[in-house]
Amino acid sequence: MPVVSALRRGRPTLRALRDDLQIDVSMHDLDAHSPLSSLDHPIVRKAAEAFGEDPGDDHHEGPIRSSTSVRLLEIKKRQWRGGVWIDESTGQPWLVAAGLAKGGHRDRDDFYERVARAEAAGATMSWMPTDVDLRQLRRERAAALMIEGGLELQKSSGQFREFALANGTSMFSLAHPKSDELDLGVVTLTVESDSEPSADAELLVEIDLIDQHKGSAIGWQATLRVLTTLDPRQMAWDRGGGIYSPAPGGVPLGDRVNEVLDLVDRRVLAESIPNDLAHFTHRRSITEATVNGNAVRALCGSFVVPTRDHEALPKCGVCEERFVALP
Repeated sequence: MPVVSALRRGRPTLRALRDDLQIDVSMHDLDAHSPLSSLDHPIVRKAAEAFGEDPGDDHHEGPIRSSTSVRLLEIKKRQWRGGVWIDESTGQPWLVAAGLAKGGHRDRDDFYERVARAEAAGATMSWMPTDVDLRQLRRERAAALMIEGGLELQKSSGQFREFALANGTSMFSLAHPKSDELDLGVVTLTVESDSEPSADAELLVEIDLIDQHKGSAIGWQATLRVLTTLDPRQMAWDRGGGIYSPAPGGVPLGDRVNEVLDLVDRRVLAESIPNDLAHFTHRRSITEATVNGNAVRALCGSFVVPTRDHEALPKCGVCEERFVALP
């Protein structure tokens, strides 16, 4: 699915969701990869639309006059109304109050009447974001940075793979998700072929991480993003001497380049494809690997983590051929 950024954007507080909009959001429902600003509700969508990444483009109806202790900016979407508070220390807009305009603003449940009563009771300060709200925002922003970084790596991998396909080799930097940090390392792509490159070319991928990111989580995530972009088959990659190469049987290089560029245009991250074949390996290796979740090397050369019932999968042709040839 397309990536939704969690960077500066109008977002609801958990209190506003539960109490004002009657949306039941428990702590177990909170997902760092699904920003609260993307919830499918008219006034939530309006807050995200009215307060985007550039504060200069904010648009609203002006301050709500009845709220004097807290400056709330009014937004409207059909009958829905909302009050947005901007945290001056961070610039983050928060939808802290929401409701329906009712009865010509004389109904007790009217949004403006509720704001006026809360102001008179000194209760508007209780609408401010809590520590839980702030923690969820940090989680979403961290996830958004990783996703944006993944999209950039995917874009580079696709573009430089295309260049390597035409020229034999190409190099690009592994950019850190945070723009003010040093690059994670360098990727070198080499295409070796005796004939038409897109038909049977062999791809070699060398990923040289800087010392501080060798073995780090972010370095491994960047490595996985590059490999998944180039060939999404989970069990396809083999490694020797620091160089990765995919097993035969994948999408031809030229076709994969077009697929990746299409994903980049749609801002969609490539997804890995789980193993869909039953491989042959030593019986003693299977038991330990199944219990501990370790990878075992199959006869075809692929590394496989046994997690599925092999009886339900078609056999790997290379494994079967080599098994039959054994003494």
